[in-house]
Amino acid sequence: MKTAIRLNTVQEYYFSRKLREVRGLMAAGKPIINMGIGSPDLAPDPTVTEALIAATAAENAHQYQSYQGLPELREAMASFYKKHFGVSLDAATEILPLMGSKEGIMHISMAFLNPGDGVLIPDPGYPTYQSVSDLVGAKVIPYRLRKETNWLPDIVALEQLDLTQVKLMWLSYPHMPTGAVASEAALTELVAFAKKHDILLVNDNPYGFILNNAPQSILSIPGAKPHRHRARHRHSIRVRSEHVSPWAHHRCDRQRHRHRHAKSRQRKNANAASMGNIAKTAAPTQKTTDTTPIAIAVPQRPNAKASH
Repeated sequence: MKTAIRLNTVQEYYFSRKLREVRGLMAAGKPIINMGIGSPDLAPDPTVTEALIAATAAENAHQYQSYQGLPELREAMASFYKKHFGVSLDAATEILPLMGSKEGIMHISMAFLNPGDGVLIPDPGYPTYQSVSDLVGAKVIPYRLRKETNWLPDIVALEQLDLTQVKLMWLSYPHMPTGAVASEAALTELVAFAKKHDILLVNDNPYGFILNNAPQSILSIPGAKPHRHRARHRHSIRVRSEHVSPWAHHRCDRQRHRHRHAKSRQRKNANAASMGNIAKTAAPTQKTTDTTPIAIAVPQRPNAKASH
């Protein structure tokens, strides 16, 4: 039986191939310093594992969980955004816990991209942006990032591209893999660019609290987040975060925030502790732990069609 045509674009994941090469070198006795996918090398705080163990005894621990995540978890994520970024999010309509960054990238792409739609992808950048875009049949348009411009997009160069079919643009600041940070002015310029060309702007922010003295969310930029009453008729905002947010995948400093939220979860009922701490200790992806934010700045066009 023939497989679906879309599988013709699927290849072995870059990090899977690279890690196999590394294991081969190690087996051959080569001295290797692995600076690869950022898998955590520290165990979770004992309060986290203790809460998880205790939660398995809860009366409803074996049952299916909510499709939107526990209200307590989503409310905690909204509180996190308000506290750290000054961003107000509706826990019921603007937050969705996910299992990891790849799930969020896939869901966003499937929700907004049709075959042939253009996608602006940073080079260098996270390989999953391209692999998912290929899988959904979108047209990948790489945009170069250079040291001379502090690894920020060149708006002048972007304006010279044919953007008529471009529907989505991926960002990742602090940048993966260089660690460059985007200033508020740079993000403001990017939001204006996206609104001008009716492009969905998605900031994958896994490293916002790592080696960064001024963490920020793109949703704090004026004009990036539509008014709530408009969002119902336009594209709603997703802030995915495994650690404390959903569509904004804010992979914050794993240990610091994991400890803090684990302790607060112990004061809640066992089921809430289970879901809250599971969200904070979810299995890592290739980037670091899956506790990131993908913040989506949605363009607001008067004549835009409703998106469901």
